[in-house]
Amino acid sequence: MPELPEVEYARRCLHTWMHHATIEAVAVEDARILDDGTSVRAVVRALEGQRVLEVRRRGKWLRLELAGTLSRRSGGASLLFSHLGMTGKWVADAPDAPARRFEKVRLDVVKGRRRRSVRYLDPRLFGRFVIATQDLPAWTALGPDPLDDALDPVALREKLGRRSGPIKAVLLDQTVLAGVGNIQATEALFYARIDPRRSAKSIESAEVKKLLREIRASIDRTLALQEGPEIQYVEEAGATNPFTIYGREKLPCPRCKRPLQKMVLAGRGTVFCPHCQR
Repeated sequence: MPELPEVEYARRCLHTWMHHATIEAVAVEDARILDDGTSVRAVVRALEGQRVLEVRRRGKWLRLELAGTLSRRSGGASLLFSHLGMTGKWVADAPDAPARRFEKVRLDVVKGRRRRSVRYLDPRLFGRFVIATQDLPAWTALGPDPLDDALDPVALREKLGRRSGPIKAVLLDQTVLAGVGNIQATEALFYARIDPRRSAKSIESAEVKKLLREIRASIDRTLALQEGPEIQYVEEAGATNPFTIYGREKLPCPRCKRPLQKMVLAGRGTVFCPHCQR
């Protein structure tokens, strides 16, 4: 499942392909990807002729800020929101390239003299593709982003102090930290030496600072693994597992060499070392 690093990589790719580009043509190959009640015709009408002003990310959401005929009609910049769901990804091809497997949306864009076909692929169809004239509630409800330099560990400690659930489950709450998913939480808790079963309110201030530092480090490590024009997920066929303990239950702990254990927290598989993580 895409987490913050994969979505940030998608944002960087979309910025390269589409920043200040004009959307010349739109094709929706599978209308099930659209927000409820939105017609294909409405999407095409909203996007064709638009210029992409900016590509932003918040948590696991992407937001393209657009300006063109729609913005003049509506009196404000139009917005395109994209959520990658479980298996979504954006790719770029030559304009005349054949359709890809699992292709749901195609945006043909021109940037200077360069033309691209920017395509959204989604095998399991859990992603969302939403046009809007203002921010979605799902966007505004998100908590602070871990990569935001303004994120205050003191404020995070106060927020955790009001939560009695396991720290791993609380970290997956997108209103607490936007973008943290199962992999990043598992890895960061291991490096911070914090037992995922501990109550969130039991995490001390020094531990919160270390946990936030390790979340950021885990995100940076995952981002460094990405290369090329297409996101690669660890669950994809043929992919290798680059993570320290995620997906490595029963294997020796990298620190103490005792077997890593796996349990379910908040409905998600959680690998940890009961000896090293306290």
